[in-house]
Amino acid sequence: MDNDFIDDAISFLVKRVVVPPGQWVLEQVGEPRPTEIASLVTGLTFWAFVVCLVFALVLGW
Repeated sequence: MDNDFIDDAISFLVKRVVVPPGQWVLEQVGEPRPTEIASLVTGLTFWAFVVCLVFALVLGW
């Protein structure tokens, strides 16, 4: 596999899947223009929380 393909795929996922939920969460808590890094970290936290919720639902906790 080509390294450029992997880099493009990761970049696409980060820009389209991780950062937008992070921006939305930060906007909801009062940050009008969140930075890219803050959106990335918040987006990763958001998706980790979603995964934990789905895991708990599947196990019936």
